[in-house]
Amino acid sequence: MSKNKNRRRPIQVLMIDDDEALSASIKNRARRYHVIITCATNFKDGFKELESNQKYQAVILDGKAPMNKEQPKGTEAENFVHESIMKLKELEILHKRPLPFCVHTAWHVQLEPSLRGRATLFDKKKTSTDDSIMEAMFDYLHLQINQKESTQIKLQHPAVFDFAEQYLDDEDNAFLLSILQPMRSNSRENLMNRLSFIRRLEESILNVYCRECLKIDPIMFGQGKDTPSRGKDLIDHIKNKKLAPLHISFLTYVIYSTQSIAINHKAPESSEYYNYPITIYTVRTFINGLLDIIMWVIDSIDNGVQTRD
Repeated sequence: MSKNKNRRRPIQVLMIDDDEALSASIKNRARRYHVIITCATNFKDGFKELESNQKYQAVILDGKAPMNKEQPKGTEAENFVHESIMKLKELEILHKRPLPFCVHTAWHVQLEPSLRGRATLFDKKKTSTDDSIMEAMFDYLHLQINQKESTQIKLQHPAVFDFAEQYLDDEDNAFLLSILQPMRSNSRENLMNRLSFIRRLEESILNVYCRECLKIDPIMFGQGKDTPSRGKDLIDHIKNKKLAPLHISFLTYVIYSTQSIAINHKAPESSEYYNYPITIYTVRTFINGLLDIIMWVIDSIDNGVQTRD
């Protein structure tokens, strides 16, 4: 796998398939592709699990499986996959819960005509012997989940992403999307990564304010000093000139100073910032602060710079 794939966040997938031996094998193999699989053997149990647990991000459907555990062996039919697809659409419409899925079946040739345009199929006979095809299935799920999440996040923050697409570069847009995605790991490393993205975004957003609203090249701040600090000097300028509401001035300073110390590990052992305790709530607080700063910059671009008494 590529370096980027090794950095993937694990995804939670429900697999509904009555072949328990095959499901167990796929479950073990999936972990190397950052896919965590939970198995169910029939329609009723599978969708009960799906509806009772919000952790699942995607579904792998068999082509033919029992509708319930009482259904006699050998009577499985393709009504399973068609009803499953309808049920997934129902979940998306009624509960606003889009769930990407694919069909993993030994009946690929038989089912393809009726599922054309409705589902992406993967052939069990091929995935069982060819790791590249297995990887392609998991790549597909990763991609679909990312696209669904990205669309939902952008719909929740339309003004923020309109601003980002107009004024920020592709890398900053990716950082913004990343910090707004659901956090599935509370590890310190993951939280610190998000904080570093927030710190980077704050600098980029304030540079936009400097260029678009103050009509000053951001590079000018900090010049002529023995120890230049462009970001801090710009934040001080905004504060001293009272160009932002009090809470915005406070947020710009807190994000800059606290995160610079925590992320760069520059604090001495005697400092309150040494081994700074980072929690998921810390990150959420700074994310909300960053969004407030963006909205202030948008307002300043649209309505002009306003001094505050």
